[in-house]
Amino acid sequence: MGFVFRLEDYPRYLERVGEATYLDVTRRTDPARVVKVWDNLQAVVESYGAPWVVQLWTKDAAGALGHGERILEGLRDAGTTIVAHVTVTGLGGTPWEPLAPSTPFQGVEDLISLAGGADHIKWRYDPVIPTVHRLDTFRRLAEQAAGLGITRCVLNFLVPPGRYKRVDARLSGSLPGWSKGMPGYDAAWRAQTAAELVEAAGELGISVAACAESSDLLDRVDGLQSAACGEHAWFVALSGRDPGRARTSGSRKGCGCAAYFDVGMYGQWRNCHQCLYCYAG
Repeated sequence: MGFVFRLEDYPRYLERVGEATYLDVTRRTDPARVVKVWDNLQAVVESYGAPWVVQLWTKDAAGALGHGERILEGLRDAGTTIVAHVTVTGLGGTPWEPLAPSTPFQGVEDLISLAGGADHIKWRYDPVIPTVHRLDTFRRLAEQAAGLGITRCVLNFLVPPGRYKRVDARLSGSLPGWSKGMPGYDAAWRAQTAAELVEAAGELGISVAACAESSDLLDRVDGLQSAACGEHAWFVALSGRDPGRARTSGSRKGCGCAAYFDVGMYGQWRNCHQCLYCYAG
């Protein structure tokens, strides 16, 4: 529905999806850092009522709740199903994610309580960065996730060089060889790494799924599932009702997401966590 939130676009979205109203807060910037997105969500609710699903995307659950807890509680009480993708890579507070929390899963226990259970939360290990990713770090994070009752992990690999010029410019100083194609960052490395993550997470009862960009790995890595970040079947199971699914081409090739309306906006990198790899800013 466009790259910037506009309330006037919502009626057209409603015509397309009917009662299957699913709002993202937000794929475009973190609601823990850019408070405007909560005003946008409130504007939708005041004008059109509570949606079927609200999905939170954040690296900082505590920060997001600090700004949006009241409206999320109101939506939950009005019958909206609250779900969340919480990104934790172990890189918070480092030059890779300088303004993200250094304490993994901070605030997630409170988010679980608000949403109605750990089955409402997916842990994103995103992105997997060559030469930076460490299996022992992933194992430690997986143990923490499992301790919270989280059983689903979504992984995504760093977008290869050449797609986003601003990202390439940031990464060139931190990943030697990046601008020349990053030697060793190939399909074989990605498949091996994904297999290690699937095995490590599986030992703790956590399933691992890959986003559309990594869909080529599905036939190469046993146990790796296909992720739909806006997963209609998940929403149906949690909400206990199925309002039908509108046709959509997804946000990119291979995307299995349901039709969503995002209350955020791109271009907020300086106001967000300033992650070096971020392409949404």
